[in-house]
Amino acid sequence: MEWTTPTFELSALSASRREQLQRIGDAGLVAQGRVFLLSLDPIKQQMGARWPGRAEVIWEAVERSLHKNMPPPDVYVRMNDTSVIVAVSSTNSYEGQIRCVEILRSLLTYFLGRSVDADIALSRIANIDGDVLQAEPVDVARISGPDAQSAGAPAPVRRPEDWVPPLTERRASGTLGLTHHGPTGYDIDIAPVWRLDQETISAYAVRLRLRSACDRLSDLDHEAMTHLVVSHLLPILEDYRREGGTFAIIVPVSFSALSARRPRMALLNRCSGFKDVMRRAVIAEITDLDAGVPGGLIRETVAMVRPFFRVITGLVRTPADIKAIYREVAFHGVAMNWLPGQFSHLETALQAARQRTPNLILHDVPARVPTTDLRRSGASHITWAA
Repeated sequence: MEWTTPTFELSALSASRREQLQRIGDAGLVAQGRVFLLSLDPIKQQMGARWPGRAEVIWEAVERSLHKNMPPPDVYVRMNDTSVIVAVSSTNSYEGQIRCVEILRSLLTYFLGRSVDADIALSRIANIDGDVLQAEPVDVARISGPDAQSAGAPAPVRRPEDWVPPLTERRASGTLGLTHHGPTGYDIDIAPVWRLDQETISAYAVRLRLRSACDRLSDLDHEAMTHLVVSHLLPILEDYRREGGTFAIIVPVSFSALSARRPRMALLNRCSGFKDVMRRAVIAEITDLDAGVPGGLIRETVAMVRPFFRVITGLVRTPADIKAIYREVAFHGVAMNWLPGQFSHLETALQAARQRTPNLILHDVPARVPTTDLRRSGASHITWAA
């Protein structure tokens, strides 16, 4: 969809809103590139005659999302029935731009069922002077960090050193008793998921890591690990419901815990109070899948749990795994863990996955790996190693 930056007659605004805009201009935020114009015109155009009946609900979602992602001292000023100006004081221009993109992306996904760059109507305010407001469209497809390379080359996907993403402070550690290994230390953290083609955060992933290599895990071990993840997830879902969280959350869930009735019901019962939030925000990443799992059981299990999640992806290791699980289920995406010293093996598996889905996430990538190599291999998303 083609859209143009709207123009405004500031003289038509209320005195209080004109004063707010003037204070934003006087604060120097415009010169620093930290004032943005978000437009809902793409949503309004695609809703057509439904817009008048849905506008109030959409604006409630906009305000919840702005309240969550743009806390004081950030300021937002509604300009008309489809536009809002956001002045970012709490962080740098790069992070402010990412937040604006994700707010618009989440609104498009929620209300239209899809989110493409052409529908993200974002501009940067270039000047606020008296009755004149000038804005320049942001090319969302070319968003890059402050250390970007030349305009023709993709920038490395790295966050600014002075920036801490939301949610990443939620960590947990402890000890878990495993069937064949005894007490084993674990760590849970939340990793930003970087979308490689846009160099922006598109989601967050809950990552559970055992401190010791454990190559023999029983069904009971997988079930216990999934319950640990759910315990970490539930407070986040509570915050999402209360504060209008927008980012998708990728959550590892064991296939053995989902495929048997007793553990599946135990997990779903724990999450039953957050079914609405899970359908909106949680991406289930089914683990311990391989080519030896009966295809019919995969199909049956996914069909039973699909209504509880936004989408479902599978964590695999080899091209044979990909071929086997996709023979029965068209997962929304494929996930893989980084294997030290085996990048060529990963490339082969990623290329096989690319034939099935464009959504390929590679977890725990070491910081030394060039993102150009990751893009070339076929990965679409990554999490960096802790």
